[in-house]
Amino acid sequence: MFTLQGKTMRYALDEKGRNTSCYNTLTCHEYMEHPGAIWKMIYLLKDTERVEVPIWADKQMPDIRKEGSTIILRYDSLAGEDGLVIDAQLLITLRMNDLGLQATAKITNRDSRVQLMELQLTPVSGVRSLSGDPENDYIAWPSSLGRKVRNPAYRDLSTFAGFRKYERHDQYHTDMDALYQGDGASMQWYDWYREGEGLYIASEDTTRQAVCLHIERETKENILRFGIIRYPMLDEGESWEGEAVDCYPHLGDWHAGAKMYRKWMDEKGGFTAPVRPDWCQDFTGWLRVILKQHHCELNWDFSDIPALYDEAAKAGFNTLYLLGWEKGGFARLWPDYVVDDRMGGAEKLREGIEYVHKKGGKVLLFLSYALIDHQSEFYKKEGGDKATIKSIWGEDIPFAETYCGEGTYRKIGNPPMPMYLACPGAPLWQEKMKWSAKQCFDLGADGVLYDIGAMKPFFCYAEGHTHKKPSHSHEHKAANYAGLRRYVKSFGDDKIILMEHNTDIFGQSMDLVHSGDTRPDTRLLRPETAGNPEDAGNDLRFNEMYRYTFPELLMTNRSSGMDEDHYLAYAGQSFLYGLKFDMTIYRCCGKLSDIPRYMTYLQELTALCREYGDWLLRGKFVDTDGFRTDNKKVFVKGWKAADGTLALTLWNPTGTDETVHITGDNGRTVTVTVNAEKATAALLG
Repeated sequence: MFTLQGKTMRYALDEKGRNTSCYNTLTCHEYMEHPGAIWKMIYLLKDTERVEVPIWADKQMPDIRKEGSTIILRYDSLAGEDGLVIDAQLLITLRMNDLGLQATAKITNRDSRVQLMELQLTPVSGVRSLSGDPENDYIAWPSSLGRKVRNPAYRDLSTFAGFRKYERHDQYHTDMDALYQGDGASMQWYDWYREGEGLYIASEDTTRQAVCLHIERETKENILRFGIIRYPMLDEGESWEGEAVDCYPHLGDWHAGAKMYRKWMDEKGGFTAPVRPDWCQDFTGWLRVILKQHHCELNWDFSDIPALYDEAAKAGFNTLYLLGWEKGGFARLWPDYVVDDRMGGAEKLREGIEYVHKKGGKVLLFLSYALIDHQSEFYKKEGGDKATIKSIWGEDIPFAETYCGEGTYRKIGNPPMPMYLACPGAPLWQEKMKWSAKQCFDLGADGVLYDIGAMKPFFCYAEGHTHKKPSHSHEHKAANYAGLRRYVKSFGDDKIILMEHNTDIFGQSMDLVHSGDTRPDTRLLRPETAGNPEDAGNDLRFNEMYRYTFPELLMTNRSSGMDEDHYLAYAGQSFLYGLKFDMTIYRCCGKLSDIPRYMTYLQELTALCREYGDWLLRGKFVDTDGFRTDNKKVFVKGWKAADGTLALTLWNPTGTDETVHITGDNGRTVTVTVNAEKATAALLG
């Protein structure tokens, strides 16, 4: 037995290199159920059909030695399948520090017959429950703003990872997997927790290579393996050394993990919170409209911009976000971005934007960071065919959808109209994105939004791009966004840059981010479970996770303003978390007067935002830090102003009036009655 003892954890391996103890010394809980393998490797066997061959850790015999606070596992060759002995070296180093365990790996491939594709490093392996009660264990998972999964040891985890059933070996294990950097994994950490304790798992990656967050559940034994997957893709003569995987036990729930990750991001991870203009800091929401649709039907032309803005202003918004302003209509001919003459041409668009400016408002224009139309001039004549991501199949990767009107023949009788994903590692694409932004600012726009800004990092097999390996396709994307931010600000400090989808390292370059779907789970809206998420189901959206970890980042309430179905709940939850109102009425084909009850409620909520502006607009989201409440049916979140005082946002989805008593850590109290299905705010002081 090889044992490491630290301040928070005791960790042990047996002579086969299996994890045999993971003991939280803070709570005196042993997490281990069965000895578990701490790694698995995947290789490609050249000149054969075998492209995804596993190397199992428990079929190897490592040389293990302990040196002080470190255990080193050394494998000088690896046993593959069918008797193949692979000439490669794997070194795994397990080091105990004051916070817990850190694991690193180094691989050297000396074998011309194989390419070593991926390493699944799972230092904590063979666990089931934090304290013997798995029903009340949770995973905090960074999908978009967050997701919470209850009782992971007994759940089909693949359903949370987007896998279609039977596409993997789910008779043996079901996995949660998500690639960072992207909306599927907006941060590179997750937490296994319950009330009072937890285990923080994180990747300390600064290379910007693809990282996969990984939880594996063995179906027969109902045990879990926690770790991170990396993709070295090593040919003969190549070596790779990964950055640390953290496995840190803690007291408290997932908030402790969030604080650890944020501390690392501030000190080593390269994060700096953006400084945005005052008008953006005080932003409450926008009206988002598609002027010219995919099937080239006009919803509005540029002469309608004044009326659209005036209506938005009545609801408390000073911003229009315009899509489909270009020739070809929305989602066609990108990235040509030629102003459409049919809607009035460039001069009429400038006139509309100038009207908004005279009224004190702002106009944002749509661009796509990700998509290239094969019919565009850029693709056919400007070299855009060299800017696409090439998949492992050697093809451009389609992102296909067809927006339609009253007809069916385009939608049902044909596949979706494809466009194709651009690679951040193509230098031409970065220059095209700058050119596209310039077109918008020359028209008078106040900001540009790069759509699909955080698509998951598809591996790119194209030649001539800047990435070293296919799995490095996004390694320069954060730097690209930083460059785009500098370029946007060159048009004026009051200009802003936005993107779609939340990802921490990209978000630092954005003044505002357009979220993925943020609608409240409908289970929270049922009378029997309203206001009580623990009884609403086993998995829920978990907006707190990202909001709490990066409270300085601003984001919209995507998909919560499409019509008046559940509008009280959608708007109330958005207000609770400080999400900016994305009014996309009838798929961006409607205006605010089409949903008059929602519009009236928006006037109430935006007025509260302004009344409590020092907290809700210019303060810091602190979730539940600094106070406690006595009524779980009312959701309450805290906001700290620059002077240290606290304000509260409250949301009551129960359908009946509810009273809640709130006590601050400073002893101050406030009692608030929250109207049925409404949201409000209060000052705690």
